Amino acid sequence: MPADGPCVFTGKTGIYFGSEDYFDDGNGHVLLQNQPLAICDKTANSLSKLNRKDIFISPATFHYDGGGCC
Repeated sequence: MPADGPCVFTGKTGIYFGSEDYFDDGNGHVLLQNQPLAICDKTANSLSKLNRKDIFISPATFHYDGGGCC
């Protein structure tokens, strides 16, 4: 169990659309340019707090197919 609690997936997706090939948050999450990535709610919250205009976090769809971060 991670120290900050379990990963809960509610169908959120992160998309990096910046000018570099990828975005690395330094915490084990790498978003490739223009490639959607399923992310857990903890990661979505963490990325949202960065206030970056080049990262889109979708709202929860409550569908998860098993791919993604964590």
